[in-house]
Amino acid sequence: MTTLVGPSGLHRESLIRTLDTSKFRVAFSADSIHDLLLKPLPKSRPLLLIMDVDFLNGSSVLAQIADLKTSRPDSHVVVLADNYQLDDVASAFRAGANAYLTKFTAYETFIKSLELVLLGQSILPTAVLPFLPPVKPSLEPEHKQTPSNHAVIPEDEERVLSMLSPREICVLACLTEGKSNKIIARKFHIADATVKVHVKTILRKIRVSNRTQAAVWAMNNGLLTTVSSHAWASDQYMMADPRDT
Repeated sequence: MTTLVGPSGLHRESLIRTLDTSKFRVAFSADSIHDLLLKPLPKSRPLLLIMDVDFLNGSSVLAQIADLKTSRPDSHVVVLADNYQLDDVASAFRAGANAYLTKFTAYETFIKSLELVLLGQSILPTAVLPFLPPVKPSLEPEHKQTPSNHAVIPEDEERVLSMLSPREICVLACLTEGKSNKIIARKFHIADATVKVHVKTILRKIRVSNRTQAAVWAMNNGLLTTVSSHAWASDQYMMADPRDT
């Protein structure tokens, strides 16, 4: 169940309308977590809380997050802030937040981030990710990846385009749409095994550990716009090749 907390009624209403057509439609909203907990929240369903904050009253915000985690330990908290400071991000996670996003986040990235949070992932502002330990490349299947490898490392757009082949860019674009290997194979008339190889290569090159992280990485690096504005999106780059298996 999606809930929303924020001191500004106007901002809350704007966000409610933004999410109204998504699967994260807001069921309850309030000025504070204390007021939210007074509402008839179902006990049997975990809460996804989007918390619209400013850190002028940082201690109050952190106390509210901690109180929610004490009252509803199965809840997921997404902090939505005007900007970020490294200390604020660290404090929010220590209090129990699962994600820290800025209000400049694109809609598609915001929705995908909420999906990741429900899957147990931790989301940080892309600008702070370079300060984290890098994710080691791996060709192991997704289910063997360690849960701690959540970081998605942003890259310069030109470098992004140079590190991925035209085929890999097309496959990555399909991953951002949630397409399975079988659907991608049908779309481009290639073998499922060929798509699987492309996906593994993409994960290794961009240093992420699963398809969902790859999709968020692509959106954070503007790859959706890049693909749609280049001839690389043409099916000719994905036509079956005699070398494909």
